[in-house]
Amino acid sequence: MGKIFISYSRNDLEVVDKFATSLQQAGIDTWIDRESIKVGNSWRKEIVEAIDNCDAFVFIMSSNSIASKNVHKEIILSQDSGKPIYVVMLEVVRLPAEIRYQLAGLQFINFPLLGFEKSAEQLIEALKPHQKKTKPDENKQAELVIQGIDISAFTAEKQAELLAFISKLTDTDTSQLKIANVVAGSVHVFVDMPADSAIQLKTFALNQDTRFAQLQITYLKIVGDKNYINISFGTFTSTTSKKSFNKLVFTFFIVLITLLGIGFFVLRFSEPQPIPTPTPASTLTATLTFEPVTTSTLTPTVESVATATLTQIPTQTLTPEPVIMNAIVAEHLSCNHGPGQYFLYRYGFIEGLNLTVYGKDIHSEWGYVQGNGYEGNCWVNLNQITLDGNVDNLKVLYPGEVGLPLSFIWPLPQNVYTARTADRTRIAIYWDEYILPDGEIESPNSARYLLELWTCKNSELTFEAKFVWDDDIVIEDEAGCSEPSHGVIYLVEKHGYAGPVEIPWTAP
Repeated sequence: MGKIFISYSRNDLEVVDKFATSLQQAGIDTWIDRESIKVGNSWRKEIVEAIDNCDAFVFIMSSNSIASKNVHKEIILSQDSGKPIYVVMLEVVRLPAEIRYQLAGLQFINFPLLGFEKSAEQLIEALKPHQKKTKPDENKQAELVIQGIDISAFTAEKQAELLAFISKLTDTDTSQLKIANVVAGSVHVFVDMPADSAIQLKTFALNQDTRFAQLQITYLKIVGDKNYINISFGTFTSTTSKKSFNKLVFTFFIVLITLLGIGFFVLRFSEPQPIPTPTPASTLTATLTFEPVTTSTLTPTVESVATATLTQIPTQTLTPEPVIMNAIVAEHLSCNHGPGQYFLYRYGFIEGLNLTVYGKDIHSEWGYVQGNGYEGNCWVNLNQITLDGNVDNLKVLYPGEVGLPLSFIWPLPQNVYTARTADRTRIAIYWDEYILPDGEIESPNSARYLLELWTCKNSELTFEAKFVWDDDIVIEDEAGCSEPSHGVIYLVEKHGYAGPVEIPWTAP
């Protein structure tokens, strides 16, 4: 099938839809139960078949989803089928016993830390190797997901009005449209139409009926295919036709090209004048106004259609774009789950092994690598490998884009609090001690807690990952930085890091 199975709770539908849309727009085909199970089909049979046939399994983890018995079954089925599991952590939760084994030690995408855009980028990058290319069919069933519906007032009459409106937007007959379901303020409408006729409208309004003024089509999916065309152009009315729209777009681009040509001609052949200082020499601005078409109304907003500016550009020093490098292991070394010697161990690399280096830590001491023939990434000391480039050109990935493998087997650090020393230049951090059972730490000498700290020193905010063996620590933290100091704490166990828990910081 070449699809990615998404397991989630319906209480998280809004953010799940956003992730699904991002994956689909990146050309990654998804399978979600409410989208892909047709009326009358056996839900249980469809789920089992979908997991068996998927290329990878994505779990959207939250307090809602871990409480779902159906989600538990989906995760266990995925693990039994040998499918790679990717986890997007919407919030920090403790996993129930039923699924701890399946998810222990996995590296999660930390949504609270990264935010949606970065989380979606990481998920897309992780899933690309699993996506199979499929041939587009001539005809597919499209699905419009429309938000802004008042469910309580969505009568049969309003349904008919909405379908009539969509039929005009998509140039289809109302007999080709079917409302699938109405959930959480969203309407799902299936449209039988050619794949090349699919359009996605970001916003639109029906001038003749204010009840539809706030409707938004959030995405359009060609079920089983990967055709997506994004159009965000003006305000559409109920009488919009495809021909008039295409005519207006064509006219717009003809006028735009003409204006750019005139601007180029004027600048190319006009007599040069002395320019005492590097200031803008001339600006060409035009505003387009479209005549109304009898069958539609389209009002695009054009702030500046064409602008030609002659400016002397001062010489500047360009910062090199971050690059991916190759390297060779210079001597036997450990590759850890984080950039430091006390982070959990993952692999041992032998001398001469080829590495791909994707980035570095903020101190340029450790590199984020993948060994040739090894699955997954880890961190090595940059002094123990031979790079084929300058370390300064590597992208900083920690702290930030690359997180730690999280654990949900043991409790998070509890009762974290802080206090200032008398001179206000240091802060003491305390928390309740938690003793792990024998066999649950990596080694007898392993640290019990990890603190990620952003502290103020010499008027500069600096980062440090600090491992602690006790249940308190005192660190330097002065006043004078433009941003507030802050930090998080994890419990360290052999499977990963339980946390993060925000440290309630006491200001200097």
